[in-house]
Formats: sequence, C-alpha cells, structure tokens
Amino acid sequence: MSPRVSVIMATYDREQFLRAAVESVLGQTFADFEFLIVDDGSREPARAVLRGYAAADRRVRPIFLAHSGIPSAVRNAAIRIARGDYVAFIDSDDAWTSDKLARQLAALAAAPGRRWSYTACLHIDERGRRFAPAGVEPWRAHRGRILDSVACLRAHAALPSIMVERALLLEAGSFDESLPLFEDHDLWLRLASRSDVVVIEDALLEVRRHGAHYSGSDALAVLEYRERFLGRAAGFALSADACRELRRVRATNLARLACARARAGERRAAFASLRASMGSGWRYARWWIEAARCVATPARSARA
Repeated sequence: MSPRVSVIMATYDREQFLRAAVESVLGQTFADFEFLIVDDGSREPARAVLRGYAAADRRVRPIFLAHSGIPSAVRNAAIRIARGDYVAFIDSDDAWTSDKLARQLAALAAAPGRRWSYTACLHIDERGRRFAPAGVEPWRAHRGRILDSVACLRAHAALPSIMVERALLLEAGSFDESLPLFEDHDLWLRLASRSDVVVIEDALLEVRRHGAHYSGSDALAVLEYRERFLGRAAGFALSADACRELRRVRATNLARLACARARAGERRAAFASLRASMGSGWRYARWWIEAARCVATPARSARA
C-alpha cells in the first residue's frame, strides 16, 4: 500500500548534521511514511550513513545521484517517484519536532479544501544552539489565501516546514530547476494560486544556519534571483494593494541590485537596473538612497 506521506530530503556531504536530521524524521510519532533521501554525489562517508539507515529501517530509500549542485533537480528526482498522498520536505542540516507530521496531517484534515500547510520555525547554529539571525524579520503567520503575501515576500514559509498534497505539487509543476535561489518561493507562488494554506503557529522545526549554508552566501546572486522571482510574481492575479506593494519592493530590490553590480565592477548592468526601476522607484525614498549609492560607487580600475 502507498504511504500516507512521502518525506523528501536532499543532501550533499553533510555528514556532521545528517544523523540529527534523519533521526528527527525516523522519530516521528506518525509512522506511515516513506523517506526518500536523495544524495547529490556525496563522498563515501555520507553515503555510508545513508546505507546504514536504509538497512535498519525499510522506510528509508536512499537515491544516489551524480553531483549536479542543483537542489531543485535533486528534490524533483524524489518527487517523481514519491507515492504518498502528501509530500513533506526537510533539509539534511535541519530537524523536526517529533509531532511535526502528525500535527500537520491533523490540521489539514480539519480544513477541507486546503491542500498545503506550513509552520513556524526556530533557528539554530552549528552546535544546535538557538539564536535570532541578524536581518531576519520575526516570523508571522499568514493564513488562508496568501498569494499576495508570498508575492511580496511577507510570508516566510521555510522549506522544511511545508507539507503539500502530492496532487497539488504535481499540478503546480514542482521546483523550477533554472532557479538556484528563490526556487522555494517560486513554488509557493504556484501553490498559493491554487489553494488556501493551513498554518501552525508553533515552531515544529529547527533551521540550522552555518558556514556552509547553501542559500544567501552570494549577495549579488540573491538580489538577482530575487528580481527574477519578483518579476514572476507580478504575473499572478494579485490584489490592487499587493500590486502597489510589489512595485515598491521590486523597485527597491533593483536599486540594491544596481549597487551590488556597481561594487562588482558591472557598471553598465548597474545603470540598466536603475533605468529599469526608475519608472516606479522615483516615488520611494529608499530607491533614491540606493540609486545615490550606486552612482557614488567608484569605477574599478583596470588592475582591480
């Protein structure tokens, strides 16, 4: 018989965190799941850990791939073979509370017609100590029809907090493999356009932040892919208020992108970003501040 839930984990050479993540799944109070762990070409020590878990628990199904470095492609490989009614995601450096699956399934059962769910989360460092990351806004619940909130980057649904009906996930099209960043937000846009969401305000997972954390390490790339996401969001059927908010958010991001490009010596691309955002950006004080910073950034010398 098919399991109720397919749990999907993508991993690559994270032996130091892998056991804690795997055991947080195997320790769930709800037991009717398959655990698809997709390894993106890790070295032997990490693969040996996965083979050990598979030998000890028949729910664990490791899938060994050649290294691609594309998290979306790794997760999509598992989505294609998943058999559960629902899909839940976890990263190989994070950890769930033991009741995470049970509580989300119960919340979805109590909300007919709502086909996906997310929860609050806490942050931990390399040693497992909880902390509040700098620059990360406090988590707030956005429930029901959250398309506007997702589009304007107000709804912060961490990937390991998501549980989604597999049929909805397939309808929405899984992860976009051309996006190395914001691929999760891009998928949430498509889910939110098709279904209201159920939110659990308790933190049912811990997201680990550390030196080798995948997302956010390249400031210029973050701004570039945020712009791609915001451009896509503008194509959805948003409310009038959200459209206005999105124009502001996008203009400000483009001005920050212009600054980052200028600092990287890409002055032609920097001024192209400013021109693209000027039509709506001139209304906002933050746009002018970032535009002034961009113009004031000195050109790099040929030797630099």
